[in-house]
Formats: sequence, C-alpha cells, structure tokens
Amino acid sequence: MSVSGYRSHGMLKKIKRQKVHLLLLAPFLLFILIFKYIPMYGSLLAFREFSYRTPFGGKWIGFTYFNAFFNSPDFSLVMRNTLVISSLNLVFSTVAAILFAILICEVRNVIFKKWIQTVSYLPHFISWVVVAGMAMTIFSIDELAPVNSFLLHMKMIDKPINFLGEVDHFWPLVTGLNVWKNVGWNSIIYIAAITSIDKQLYESAMIDGASRLKQILHVTLPSILPTIILLFTFGVGYILNAGLDQQLFLQNPMNMPHAEVLDTYVLKYGLQQAAYSYGAAVGLFKSVVGLALLFLCNYACRKFLKMGIF
Repeated sequence: MSVSGYRSHGMLKKIKRQKVHLLLLAPFLLFILIFKYIPMYGSLLAFREFSYRTPFGGKWIGFTYFNAFFNSPDFSLVMRNTLVISSLNLVFSTVAAILFAILICEVRNVIFKKWIQTVSYLPHFISWVVVAGMAMTIFSIDELAPVNSFLLHMKMIDKPINFLGEVDHFWPLVTGLNVWKNVGWNSIIYIAAITSIDKQLYESAMIDGASRLKQILHVTLPSILPTIILLFTFGVGYILNAGLDQQLFLQNPMNMPHAEVLDTYVLKYGLQQAAYSYGAAVGLFKSVVGLALLFLCNYACRKFLKMGIF
C-alpha cells in the first residue's frame, strides 16, 4: 500500500473512532455554512446594480458604489466615529477585563468569589434595549435623574447636564456602558488563563521576597500575555464593528455627529432607503479592512513581541 493509501486508511479509522463527536459537531458546522459562508455570495451585490428581478445578477458596475461611499460627505464623519468608539471600547474593555480577572483571582473566599463572578456575568445577557432604557433614565437631564441629582447635591455642577444630548458626552457614555455590560463576560478567558499558571512560579517569587503586586507584574501578566495578544488581535480585526444596537437606541438628532457609525449608516442607507447595492459595498469594505487589520496586527505582534495567533 502506498503512503497516501496508509494516510487515507488512518484517516478513515480516526473518523470511525470519533464518529459520535463528528455527529455532535455537524449541526454547528451546518449553522456556520448556512449563516456565515452562503451569505458571502451576496457580496457580489456590491459590484452589481440591484434589481428585484435578478437580485444578484444585475448590471455589473464595478467599484461605482465604493467610490460613491468614499466621496460621500458622510465618509469622514462615519469613519471617525466608528474608529473612535471601537478603539475606546477595545482598550478600556481589555484593560477592565484583565484587571477584573486579576482581582477575582486574588479573592480567597470561594463563596464570595463565585457570587461576584455570577453577578458580573448578568449584564452581558441584558438586551441593549433594556440597557438603553436604563441609561435614558439614569442620565436624563431631569434634576431628579440619579446622576444629575447626585452631582447637583454634591455641588459639582450648577445645572443638569444633558448627557444624551451633548455630543461631548456620547463617546464616554457608550464606552462606559460597553465596559459595564461586558467586563464580567470578557474576563472569563483571562480568569481561565490565570488559574492555569503554574503555582510554583508564585512560590518562587514569594521565596525571592516578591509582594503581591510584583507577583502580578512579573508572573501573572507575562504568563497571560499570549491570551491578551490573541484577544486583542481579534479585537483589532473587529475595529470597524462599533456596534449597532447601542448606537441605534442611544442616538438622537442632537448627538448624531458623534453617534453615526458604519453599522447604523448601512442600516439607514442600505435597508431603510432600499440602496441594497450601496449598503453591500459599505459592508464589504468594512469586512475587507477588518481582515487586513487582523493580518497587520498579527504581523506586528510577531515582529515586536515574537508571538501571534498564526
């Protein structure tokens, strides 16, 4: 039997031995195929003139809609808002998740530790509709609203602040809500990485006289650095996904100059105004840029930190 024959025979034996696992995996692969790969065919719409008769087979127009988007007066505004909001979310969410994971792992009371973890996960499962409603109530311009009432009572301001109406407050508000909503959920992987660190490293550091802070700086953080790089690289790949729900529910005509992002832009022009080809072009542009940034970030990490995701 040839080498290829031996390999094929060995592969068949592995498939038979793991057939139960493969059957369990089949529904998830089918889900990815149907909802992730097949819709990629719709990207051709970005290069064609949409027609209800032939949705994906209209007149080929090349990069017309891409040029229209790049030359649009909204391009610079939408890109600025998207990059700023995404960058703020990426940086602060990463830092908050790492700090929270370290603090959780420093807790010695097991019951209290599990309680804190459970409570921190709950906001992740709250819909952005509910979160936006809570934010509108808490940050309302009304003097009786919790935040303005507290600030007025502490004599920190003279009159109520319109947090949802003034553009200068929109970016910090959205970033804060994102961090609060996802810090517990994002910390799960970091907690797992910290708990897998060899305890002998901490024992050696303690023998050398290292304090808890120095153990965190010289043992914990270097040990979870590959995990940080992995998640940060994926985050850079999603840098143009500033979020749809939170922007859509919190934006209004007053804060629109800082609230309009690519996702809401595609929704308004691509769906609500039935400019399907234009919306497809903007969406494809976002995906291509995200993929390029993913490879670029991975290259930079490999070059300067000697580690990457591939």
